[in-house]
Amino acid sequence: RYADASDFTFYFVGRFEPDSIRPLVERYLGGLPSTGRKESWRDVGIRPPTGVIRKTVRRGTEPKARTQIVFTGPVQYSREQLLALRGLADVLEIRLRETLREDLGGTYGVGVRASASREPRSEYRFSIGFGAAPERLDELGRETFAVIDSIKNFGPTETELAKVREAQRRAREINLRENNAWLGQLMAFDRHGWDLRGIMAEPTIRLDAARVQQAAQLYLKMDNYVQVSLVPENQP
Repeated sequence: RYADASDFTFYFVGRFEPDSIRPLVERYLGGLPSTGRKESWRDVGIRPPTGVIRKTVRRGTEPKARTQIVFTGPVQYSREQLLALRGLADVLEIRLRETLREDLGGTYGVGVRASASREPRSEYRFSIGFGAAPERLDELGRETFAVIDSIKNFGPTETELAKVREAQRRAREINLRENNAWLGQLMAFDRHGWDLRGIMAEPTIRLDAARVQQAAQLYLKMDNYVQVSLVPENQP
């Protein structure tokens, strides 16, 4: 692909003066061949399934099981919605960890992840995953949906919000010193056409209980998700 660098965009982050790297850029990048063509992504038509889909896969012999629950759907792609979506994921992970691991002793850990994309369509993906003993998987699955229902109806507690805000503050402090974080932000802001002066800036909106509750109601639809469970072959 370096035989044609027509539409390449190069990003540089770190501690340097632009004039100090200009000769290197001109020598090693400016001399790359170019035909002047423009490329763009192509929508190949892959879409997440709709409705409620539950599958159980029976493989292996170890007495271990795992389940993954994934919600997908359209999203109004913006920094504000991304903040709400990821804030919801952080709150839900705290609540599920306390419920499934500490209260019920059913799992060693719970992972909750949220992401969104703009191309080819503005869509979000919200996943919940945990491992457990095979005989407890159904029980913990029911508890997971009960926790989701609770957040949708009553929202998060102030204690949960405080934990999330503190974790976000610490993460931002670390990211301010990490080149990879700056690089990721620079690429995202440039790609989406956002004001580059907002990179690494403090969020302009505050993550509050109402915003998290609204996000749960909007993104965690009980009529549209996929749940796949892995259990041993001999599990009844």
